[in-house]
Amino acid sequence: MLVAGLLLLIGRFVPLGLVLLGPILVNILMFHFLFRSPGSATGIVCTALEIFLIWAYRSCFLGLFAAAPPLSWKHS
Repeated sequence: MLVAGLLLLIGRFVPLGLVLLGPILVNILMFHFLFRSPGSATGIVCTALEIFLIWAYRSCFLGLFAAAPPLSWKHS
């Protein structure tokens, strides 16, 4: 989590940092919702910020949702 946060703060490899933080935020939210633990506001705020950043960097994630993404190398 520290590495992913540093990637976001530095501003390099931000999409990689977002991909690394996604499962961690899901676990935080599931823990608070399933165990009805107080303090879920922090998880909700962090998830909202993550969604905002994913939207801002959505062009970097287009290849994940393409059925047949183009290859950058092709044999002639």
